[in-house]
Amino acid sequence: MDAHGEDSLAPFIIRPDKSLHFVAGAVVAYRRIGRTLVVSGDPVGSAASRSRAIVGLRALAVQEGLRAVVYGASAAHLDAYREAGMRAVCVGEEAIVDPAGFSLEGRAVRKLRQSVQRVHSRGWMITAVDGRHVDGMLETEIDAVETRWRSGRERVLGFSMSLGEHERGVLPGDLFLLARSPEGELCAVMRFLSHRGNLSLDTMRRVGETPNGLNEALVCTALAVARERGVREVSLNYAGLAHLIRREPTGNRLTRGLRRHALEWLGRRFQMERLVRFNDKFAPEWRPRYLVYESRRCLPGAVYRVLQAEGYLREPAARRDVRAEVAG
Repeated sequence: MDAHGEDSLAPFIIRPDKSLHFVAGAVVAYRRIGRTLVVSGDPVGSAASRSRAIVGLRALAVQEGLRAVVYGASAAHLDAYREAGMRAVCVGEEAIVDPAGFSLEGRAVRKLRQSVQRVHSRGWMITAVDGRHVDGMLETEIDAVETRWRSGRERVLGFSMSLGEHERGVLPGDLFLLARSPEGELCAVMRFLSHRGNLSLDTMRRVGETPNGLNEALVCTALAVARERGVREVSLNYAGLAHLIRREPTGNRLTRGLRRHALEWLGRRFQMERLVRFNDKFAPEWRPRYLVYESRRCLPGAVYRVLQAEGYLREPAARRDVRAEVAG
């Protein structure tokens, strides 16, 4: 991955609940749910090997009598997926920020600037620490925040662009943003994963009473650090259906109304609009992400399995039992 992990989803292939399939000098990360291989983003490898790996993915599925779906595919390999007999549909956009072009100066970011200033004026301290400098005491504090954050949640969401509930330890290239209260208590932790000179946001954890604008202040600090270090791109996250939320609906009145009501329902369940509005504060470049599937007939089942992998729907009981045995 150090040699070919340019894509912002690449660092997440090491998540322990993903299987790795090596083919043609590239690697494909996936999870099997039922009779479906849910693949996490594009293959990671040299440019020449990725197309061959996509063909190898189809061969693996056929060999095992399974179907394959790719969640979070980039636009760069759509032709290769189609040549392999698969279809693609845009299912969201990823917010990519250029640190060199980001600034808190100017009227356009006045509200963001005020949010950051408010956090500091209330006595909160934000620091950035590289993974290589996280000692045992700090790691214990970070783990305590994570444990407390999870205690009020039934499950942790995320698959294609998250390490989720799975620990992998602290790596030297990780970038941690830490927020301490005026009393010195660690109350928020944000972690970015490093890949090929870029950064991808993994986790945002807050516990206890924290001021409004704290997440914004953490991201702004991360972007400032990235700018100083010459980081080219910082991926904030991948927002499902962002391409629909950000644009005015088209079509006749009935079509617009149905789309609006559908997005409102999905927004209440998945908080998609809230995520899009948060990302928009940092003036990102929005890059499309795709769901790649085998046929129209397979599309409903593919979407269902992706929602299970991402944690929005429960996985089959047999799968959960296997995971429980492994955890035990």
